[in-house]
Amino acid sequence: MFDSVSIIFFILWVLVVGLFSYAAYWAFIIRKALATGLYRKQALWAGTMGLYFVALSTFLTIALSFNLTALSVNILGGLLISSGFVVLFAWIDSTVRVARRSDPLLRDTLRWSRLRYFIGFVTVGGAISALVTAIDMGFAYVAPFGGALLFGAIALLVSATRSGDATLRRHLKWMGLAIAMLWLASQLSGILFRVFPAGSITSEVITYSVVVVGGFCLYRSARSLVPLGHLSLPDTSPA
Repeated sequence: MFDSVSIIFFILWVLVVGLFSYAAYWAFIIRKALATGLYRKQALWAGTMGLYFVALSTFLTIALSFNLTALSVNILGGLLISSGFVVLFAWIDSTVRVARRSDPLLRDTLRWSRLRYFIGFVTVGGAISALVTAIDMGFAYVAPFGGALLFGAIALLVSATRSGDATLRRHLKWMGLAIAMLWLASQLSGILFRVFPAGSITSEVITYSVVVVGGFCLYRSARSLVPLGHLSLPDTSPA
């Protein structure tokens, strides 16, 4: 029998997985209807990241709920988390550079063209460190996504105000908010663990609530790529 904490944790997981799955679903559906290569690429990124967070949240929920600590589990967790460092950076980097090309003045937001090499180096280093920590101590001890994620979110939000493409401007805004919420959730998980007593569901409710907001923003970033009222999408939406 599951206790009340496990049931609440499961409900929160269902909400998170459902929202990110729906965001990924719409991103891939929209991609089929888009004619512009740039928008298709952004939709692909949004869908891919939606699937990644479905996989990550599913793994964390199962492993933590059943207290799985075998070496194979820690290796899998380390690979999943460390790959997220790299994929998230690649997603942000690709989008910031696209945003610059859409700026009529071609402004280099937060000097990204120079800092991207340093941020990329730090990100890869963080990914390697996460994998080593997961194998040595357990995936639960891996440090959360760091400042590179927050810096990327700020760069996207600033780029959104500079883009000359109205569609891309909306997409950048929602994408920046999604990444900011995911960064906030990763930071809260460690902070709230020290604030609330062990076994408290409060920290999980707060953290997962922020993740849900991030999932909604990811969904909106995909939907914002096209004026859906002018598209004939496949009639495959869930009831």
